[in-house]
Amino acid sequence: MRKSSFAALVVAGSALPAAAYAQSSVTLYGIVDSGILYKTHAAAGGSAWSVASGIDSTSRWGLTGREDLGAGLHAIFELESGFRINTGQQINGGLAASAGNVLFDRGAVVGLASDQFGSLTLGKNRSPLLRVLSRLDIEGYSNFGSLNNLLYQNLSGYTGYQYSWVDNTAEYISPEIHGVQGMAMYSFGGAAGDFQTKSVVSAALTYKLGSFNAGAAYFNGRDVTGATDSSTARAYTIGANYSWNAFKVMLDFANFKNPARGTSDNFYTAEFAYAPTSFWTITATYMRQDDRVTNDRDASLYKLGAMYSLSRATALYSYVGYVKNNRLAQLGLQNSTPGVPGGNQLGVAAGVRHLF
Repeated sequence: MRKSSFAALVVAGSALPAAAYAQSSVTLYGIVDSGILYKTHAAAGGSAWSVASGIDSTSRWGLTGREDLGAGLHAIFELESGFRINTGQQINGGLAASAGNVLFDRGAVVGLASDQFGSLTLGKNRSPLLRVLSRLDIEGYSNFGSLNNLLYQNLSGYTGYQYSWVDNTAEYISPEIHGVQGMAMYSFGGAAGDFQTKSVVSAALTYKLGSFNAGAAYFNGRDVTGATDSSTARAYTIGANYSWNAFKVMLDFANFKNPARGTSDNFYTAEFAYAPTSFWTITATYMRQDDRVTNDRDASLYKLGAMYSLSRATALYSYVGYVKNNRLAQLGLQNSTPGVPGGNQLGVAAGVRHLF
């Protein structure tokens, strides 16, 4: 992602000397993405045409900051907010407006990073599960038929947003040593008298060797309502991708459970990408949802895509996808929009994405 950097952060009315900011930087970055989308079984009413925001990548803006403290130590922060380009509204972490305003729904953290020992951040962190899935995905973790769908379209007790960006967390990420990197995150539930209430734990390990990347992650979240200490969202994944010349392939396995309800879903995903030129990328995806309780909730997703880069920052894209759902299954093509139970779904989309 191309970013625009400022040499220093100017604070209005501050009496601090300019030299205090000499080793600091703040970066503004973002994505704006919109297109035309057609889907069958878009809802109970049937098919729909729409101007949709974030068909490929969620529209967002963010700020990152870094201050050199000396001896390889840095103070860091990151704030990121998602929005819908077609309406101008905040995504609000998937919550209704009546639930309150979540300005930085895609993360808000501050911490320290060491060149030698890794980083520790506090706040609303990305989970290690999200970090691994987005690293493995060779289609840029697209919102249309990719590993992105897994966190939103399973039967566990968490939403995709709750799997992805976790409140009240401390997260440690190790430096990469001989291609190996570890991550660990813990969310403090904050309930008086009960350390486990609403707590979340997630951990991951990744490995990189040349053009080969592998990763595995684990996530366990307790009842988000705090009514019980039961685990309502448990997931793990393992996968790898490899690139050679103009080709890339990715294979991933994931399981999502709600131990309190006894649900369990396996997801098998394969992705293929081919870049015949530096401007064109052709992609194909197959995803299989295998419900471990009943095959009535099994489903298969098929997708073809093409992206043409007009520049380093701007690209045009088009997708066509199809989902075959069994009687009770409701797998959908878009990450956060499940289909209609038992309804097969055809989707066609074309749009433009700009990075800044």
